[in-house]
Amino acid sequence: MNGITILILIIIGGYFYNNRWPLSMWHKIYFGGGCALFAVFLYFMNYQKPFVYKMAKNVKDIQTQPLHSALPDFTTNNNTINSNNIKYQIANKQGLRCPSCKNPISLRDIESYKMSYITPLQFGGINDVTNLKIMCPTCFQFRNF
Repeated sequence: MNGITILILIIIGGYFYNNRWPLSMWHKIYFGGGCALFAVFLYFMNYQKPFVYKMAKNVKDIQTQPLHSALPDFTTNNNTINSNNIKYQIANKQGLRCPSCKNPISLRDIESYKMSYITPLQFGGINDVTNLKIMCPTCFQFRNF
């Protein structure tokens, strides 16, 4: 109910504003489109809440899952991927994304990606697999310690 009241006040305010200072046709179209979008938003939030929450949950789930689980990589040959390879294991732990730029890591080009320490050894990092990350060549070149 409060949203409808706000929408009505915005429309009335826009009407009086237009009477006092006439606007161009494009401003009126943008204003009307904004009011229509606000009305659609109010409808969904008042009458379709389960749908809105389900859509928001799906968007969140898609953004948090690793890229390789959403789309299968048909271009790679399963015989060429060595799951014992340390780069493959670290990339899989990272969700097949570069930790710096968040770009996807291609399994075909995994040999061109560089390994780096999460916490460098000179800053007290440990020399262990858990302290390693795999970065794309560009991020590796411009990394800061």
